[in-house]
Amino acid sequence: MRDEMATTTTERDYSHRSTVQKLAVKPDERLEVVGDIGSALRKDLRGALGRGFIKSGDLDGAIVLVESLEEAVEQLTRLRPRLRDTGYIWLVTWKRGHEKYVDQMKLVPCGKALSLIDNKTCSIDDERSGIRFVVPRALRGKSED
Repeated sequence: MRDEMATTTTERDYSHRSTVQKLAVKPDERLEVVGDIGSALRKDLRGALGRGFIKSGDLDGAIVLVESLEEAVEQLTRLRPRLRDTGYIWLVTWKRGHEKYVDQMKLVPCGKALSLIDNKTCSIDDERSGIRFVVPRALRGKSED
């Protein structure tokens, strides 16, 4: 019985969670959204935030569609200085089969170059998925103000 339990693995079922919940967006966050993340998601994000999106100033989070490695580097470089230590940047990419598909594993070194680590991926919808970058705990509170 014990061996049977040890070899049984359970997959996590996230089907009951909304995309906003998977992205862990909280009310009143300062969130920037860039690109075609889908009109339904934009609407749901505004509803969860209880406010509009921002374009400048400190960021609690960002959700950005990127369609190339160059665009990913450009967006991470632009957003990183504004990111609060506890913030996040979701890079959203088109899924495999789309003409602008970007392999998310190739984005990891882009984040690492800016002292960000990837710590979660999720499906956004049938066409898009996301990878989240955050400031490593060891670096939090050490940014120069």
